[in-house]
Amino acid sequence: MRKKFLAFTGALILAAMPLAARPQQAPAAAAQSGGPHPKSQNEVKALQKVQAAAQANDPAAELQAINEVLENFKDTEYKPMLLQMAMDAAQRQNDFAQTTVWGDRVLQADPNNIPARVMLAEVTAQHTREFDLDKDQSIKKIEDYANKALELLKTANTPPAGLPDAQWPDYKKQLTSQSYDALGQAAELKKAYPDAIKDYQSAIDAQPTSAVPMARLAKAYRENKQYDEAISEADKVLAMNEVPPSVKTFAQQEKDN
Repeated sequence: MRKKFLAFTGALILAAMPLAARPQQAPAAAAQSGGPHPKSQNEVKALQKVQAAAQANDPAAELQAINEVLENFKDTEYKPMLLQMAMDAAQRQNDFAQTTVWGDRVLQADPNNIPARVMLAEVTAQHTREFDLDKDQSIKKIEDYANKALELLKTANTPPAGLPDAQWPDYKKQLTSQSYDALGQAAELKKAYPDAIKDYQSAIDAQPTSAVPMARLAKAYRENKQYDEAISEADKVLAMNEVPPSVKTFAQQEKDN
């Protein structure tokens, strides 16, 4: 679902391209459509570089192209969209520091950006370890990001820019599931295993087909010495189709332990 969202977001850039051939008409057209539009042919060319890098699945080139647009066209109407794309590109590079930098910029531009809050909760949880000196601060960030996202999701009736209305219900369930999954990881870091179990179960309730929180639930059950429940959850993951091998390996390890 997230790949679809990013594809649609990138498609919005292309949708405005024909207007650039007539930059003097862009303001009027933008007023009619209500969407972002390039203000010059040079901005179009810069946006096309972003689109080409995104289509090539080249996050390094995508980040470079996005930086060029933001530096050279400071009044671009595509800024919120580009910041979101940059955050995702940094995450695909597994660059935690850059992901958080871009995520902070997204939230500065739009404090109620739900996907950004969910991604920040997830990546912070995934990069926090038990003996980190700043573990407590990281846990607070995870909880703040995820809880705010869940609060916003309760009243979020319109999809993010770039996502068709028909896709929003499923994406909303995914974001809800990922928020609870991040909270479960935060609870595990605090060794609050009953809370982690509750959060992972909420993640599964929101998106029953998601194997990741199910595998993590097996781990939380084991850590809470509920071994039968741990085996049961691990078996559910192992019986699922189209689950990444790494998730199945994790579930098998939890079952064997």
